[in-house]
Amino acid sequence: MGRRDAILATALALAWSATAQEAEPPAGASFASEKYGLSCPISGRWEVVLSERDDLIFVARVPQQDPGRPAAVGCELGLAPESLDEYRTRIDGNAERGRIPGELVRNELVEREDGEPRLVTVTEFRPPFGGTWRETTIRRLSHRQMYVFKVNADAEDPGYDALMDAFDAMVDGADFSGPDTGATPVEDPEANRWVQDEFKFAVDLPEGWAPALAPSQLALLFANGPAHGIWSDNFLVIARPSGRFDPDRLAEDLPDLLRQEEPGCEVLSCEVIDQPGAGRAVETVARTDRGPFSMTVLERRFKGDRFEYEVKFTLETERFEALAPELRRCLDRFAEVPGEIPAARPGIAG
Repeated sequence: MGRRDAILATALALAWSATAQEAEPPAGASFASEKYGLSCPISGRWEVVLSERDDLIFVARVPQQDPGRPAAVGCELGLAPESLDEYRTRIDGNAERGRIPGELVRNELVEREDGEPRLVTVTEFRPPFGGTWRETTIRRLSHRQMYVFKVNADAEDPGYDALMDAFDAMVDGADFSGPDTGATPVEDPEANRWVQDEFKFAVDLPEGWAPALAPSQLALLFANGPAHGIWSDNFLVIARPSGRFDPDRLAEDLPDLLRQEEPGCEVLSCEVIDQPGAGRAVETVARTDRGPFSMTVLERRFKGDRFEYEVKFTLETERFEALAPELRRCLDRFAEVPGEIPAARPGIAG
């Protein structure tokens, strides 16, 4: 189901390829990530082989009878859909169209006594090397995020039932504090304003929007609006080291660059405007299709005192026109604020 699940599948495959380490396991263990806002119990037999990378919170390798083919358990972070039932419906539709790997054997929204729904999805695979591999995914929502717990193991392995008991205990015992978005709200009765903590710039967001954990290290700030179905409109800020900024030349070149990056992209406008507090900027409006969605992107590129910024809103096209004036007001209010900043970091695009 999209980029995040693909990343976890890749990490699980890497975990399978490694040799399981035989050691006497401790009685119990736990995993915690302040950045991703998750703490949970894990089995002492699990070896965490990857953590806090892009959307992945962690991946652990679990010994099975065949030491060359360990199972894998992991958790990744995604943006919350409007409801888990919306996500369930989309999984069912993709399965009917043959767009998911393996055989979908369960896809059920489970209503719990505590009132928190969970989406349980199970797919089965029969790989050429043998066995019946079963992937169980449990999705939980918290703090505008979707926490995706996943286990991939040989269902015919003698330790499978014990593994699933440990997996269920991990999911049930998970505690969510909310991810560290790197932004702090500003007390402003007239605006939904936030300051990026590390690089010291302030932005306004539309009403009901809030920062979320960035899906890429290149984004210095990422935010999203209320979910509509499985999609959330979003906002991000990217920065580059300051150089020679030529808005007139950029306005000429940018449409072709955007079409090269995303074939089929329709550039509706690209012009030089006056950016309050920053001088001349290039504003672009482009429309593109991403899967079943028609998206419109409002982007501005301009030079500040510290960096060159690329700031953009991406919305479903059907909501863009009504919100465009508010989006432009938010862009107009972008400002660098006093404070020391790092000279550079991996999140600064070169």
